[in-house]
Amino acid sequence: MMILPAVLVLGLGLAACGGGKSHSAASSSASSASASGSAAASAPAAASNATTPTVQTAKPSPAPPSPSNEVATPDASSIDPKAVETGDLSKDEYPEVSLDKSVRVDGDVVISLGKLQAQDFASGPAEVGGPGVLVPVTVTNNSGQDLALASVLSTTVNYGEGAGTPASEIVSASDAVPASLAAGQTVTVNRAFVIPAEDRASVKVVVDLGADHGAATFRGSAG
Repeated sequence: MMILPAVLVLGLGLAACGGGKSHSAASSSASSASASGSAAASAPAAASNATTPTVQTAKPSPAPPSPSNEVATPDASSIDPKAVETGDLSKDEYPEVSLDKSVRVDGDVVISLGKLQAQDFASGPAEVGGPGVLVPVTVTNNSGQDLALASVLSTTVNYGEGAGTPASEIVSASDAVPASLAAGQTVTVNRAFVIPAEDRASVKVVVDLGADHGAATFRGSAG
């Protein structure tokens, strides 16, 4: 039997121990790197899943019966079918009614306003807030088919006599419009506009449902 020198045996033992330590350290480093990579990969995923605040979307509900004496059916003779094409939108507006009246548009859709509310609006991105008025716009679909809303509903406000001054809308304080309104449903969309307190004696609100409809026009005091 061959007897190895003690020095050689000790050297082999140390080499074996050293090799095992290096492998263990490498494994530990690899595990740490893997864990760090997993953590880094999961961070963007967590960020992408974060909820982004959005404007509240108005919710439709069944339409209640409305007294006929509160609904105005305006004379459509003043409507120019080519008003949108020619760019003269004033000829696409029905005659003005008071703020507390409802307007029947094309016989099947009724537009009305809730009580205008004085509020102070904070500034959203790219907006200039300030004292203003919240305008609740109610659309009731009495037709036999769905009515497109989000793509067509427009509300503009001017203050002062005549054409007046356009009021800036604060979109971040306004409701989002639902995509459509089913037959027999009604929805109220709150729109926020900056209007100086001293200029609210005469406010004009125009609610338009697109090129296929004349625009309901309201005027009155919001003060």
